[in-house]
Amino acid sequence: MGAEPKTHILRNRQIVMIGCFDTKGEDFGYLYTSLIQMGVEVVSINTGILGTTELFPITYEADTVAKAAGTEITILRENKDRGIAIKKMGEGTAKIITELLSDNRIDGIIGMGGGGGTFIALEAMKALPFGIPKLCLSTLATKDLSGHIGSKDITLMPSIVDVAGLNRISRVLISQAAGAICGMANAKISEVKDSAGSIAISVFGNTTLCVDKCSELLKSKGYEVMAFHSVGVGGMTMEALTLDGCFDAILDITTTELADELCGGICSAGPNRLTGGSLKGLPQVVVPGCLDMVNFGGLDTVPAKYKDRQLYSWAPDVTLMRTNKEENKILGELIAEKINVSNAPVTVLLPLGGLSKIGGKDEVFHNPEIDQVLFDAIKNNVNSSIRVVEVPENINTVAFAKKATESLLDILKD
Repeated sequence: MGAEPKTHILRNRQIVMIGCFDTKGEDFGYLYTSLIQMGVEVVSINTGILGTTELFPITYEADTVAKAAGTEITILRENKDRGIAIKKMGEGTAKIITELLSDNRIDGIIGMGGGGGTFIALEAMKALPFGIPKLCLSTLATKDLSGHIGSKDITLMPSIVDVAGLNRISRVLISQAAGAICGMANAKISEVKDSAGSIAISVFGNTTLCVDKCSELLKSKGYEVMAFHSVGVGGMTMEALTLDGCFDAILDITTTELADELCGGICSAGPNRLTGGSLKGLPQVVVPGCLDMVNFGGLDTVPAKYKDRQLYSWAPDVTLMRTNKEENKILGELIAEKINVSNAPVTVLLPLGGLSKIGGKDEVFHNPEIDQVLFDAIKNNVNSSIRVVEVPENINTVAFAKKATESLLDILKD
């Protein structure tokens, strides 16, 4: 008689299960059983305001979730406003999740639902840092939920059928979802050996040569380099991971997203761009890379107020607008304001030969007079503790890359 197959189950892992147990108790009962069979402990949070279930133990009932959001479950029921209820239950769940995280009680989180359940689940999951597995089995998984997910590492799994009672399809997917979250929680991560540290770096098409060279030089010194494409979500992700403690220093070559935020371009990373490093107290080298441009879609998408500005078709679906003196003055002051709050070493490099590849000599966006407005605004507003270095090179050159890398290594050495 052959030996029985080995069962790979998690030990001492805690998975948070969130959802509307009032209307979807049967579905979550099956998910609960599937998780328990995987050998994990389940922390269950009921976000349904209409009631509860007795199919499995509830760790946090809906009234506790409502109180965490500063309201009462009876008020949410009496108001009969679905939008407010969803918002409040999302806020309350996120607060409970934050408390669980501080107590080291989360190894993974899973949720299921339609529109409302998905929104609540995603709000809760966003309270968790990078690396903690997050999975949502949703009827909306194939839609664009980027606005709800933001920069978080959330896995979406299509439910195929509605989460509205068990059937031969939902049983398969719920079981697989349970296996997926447990598998992620139990994944073994190979650590980087003998790394000198982790460096975040920002890149754009107009700074690629520079960033590639910086990465090469840093890697040769034993550093792990993680590049983020400055198209909006890239900058948002870099800032979020910075706050999560993923980096030892930042080489912010491409701060172009600030210009898009100012002018309404399509590559804005929001108002928190260029804040994470200062808040976290990390060494930084900051460059006003590609602040000579704002990104829009096709030419027909450029706002009417910008139609008479200098425009350049970078691609059929990308139109670049040259920033002017007024905008550069604001951007320079903004950079200074954001980095002045840092209590760690910060160096600012000013590429006198142009802020981008197409901002170089004889290129379409070359305009040293406008660039100087930006440089002066930075120099006139940064704290005396911040070192500002003028580099007589275009940003997208090997020479500038070497200077940027040397500047960061000098800070790290000190």
